[in-house]
Amino acid sequence: MHGIIHLELEKFVVAGFGRDAWEKLLDRTGLTNRLYTPVQTYPDDDIVRIVGAAVEMTGKSQTEILEAFGEHVVPTYLHVYGALLDSDWKTLDVIEHTEETIHRVVRMRQPGAAPPRLQVERKSPDEVVVTYDSPRRLCAVARGISRGIAKHFGERIKISDRACMLSGAPKCVISVTYAR
Repeated sequence: MHGIIHLELEKFVVAGFGRDAWEKLLDRTGLTNRLYTPVQTYPDDDIVRIVGAAVEMTGKSQTEILEAFGEHVVPTYLHVYGALLDSDWKTLDVIEHTEETIHRVVRMRQPGAAPPRLQVERKSPDEVVVTYDSPRRLCAVARGISRGIAKHFGERIKISDRACMLSGAPKCVISVTYAR
């Protein structure tokens, strides 16, 4: 997994719980000596271990933590990749075009980065259906990112899972609609 994810997870933990909480997470996971940089890739297991320790420390579910984390990363992602977006786009447009804009550039610029594969179908002006495919099975992060994008645009959305890898489906299918 690309180092920017690890750095954002650190920022998320520090912002919500303080620097000591991050240090405790690293200590609990045996990753105390790991220094994350934005240009390196790291084992996916690092995130799994850190999130697992966060579940134990906070009593929150993995889904809850990952969705909140997904929402947290949006301002950074928009800062880094916002120039790739059409200025007329809103929440569903950004979601619809993430694969061919942001993910395409990430794969080109950052060898080793492997963002999830998204297939997005625009069902109507008010709905997109996202098919999420990643061996990491971090669909909760995708839902959180969708919420963060909506928050950025001051829009309200409704997210519903039609299928989920965590429940045995081969891919996640997520419907995102404007909440009116």
